Amino acid sequence: MPGEISRPNYFAVWIWLVVLVIISVVASSVLPKSAAVLLIFAVAAIKALLVVLNYMHLKYEKLLLYVLAIVPLLIVAVLIFALFPDFVFHR
Repeated sequence: MPGEISRPNYFAVWIWLVVLVIISVVASSVLPKSAAVLLIFAVAAIKALLVVLNYMHLKYEKLLLYVLAIVPLLIVAVLIFALFPDFVFHR
């Protein structure tokens, strides 16, 4: 059918999320601290993307919805980095 959207395989997505959690836990005990933190944040970003695309069904949305979600996040990031020196060097 033309308007029909296929449903994601929730079990497969869940398995990927579990595997990524295991990777994070193992990385925290095996890798050096800086490499572990970098890997854990990268894995967290991948997990967030999996959840947003599959469980929140954003995989099937139009580009405008992505823009509406990403632009405020970029504004927050710019403000955080702009105000960071004030937080760090405030006496």
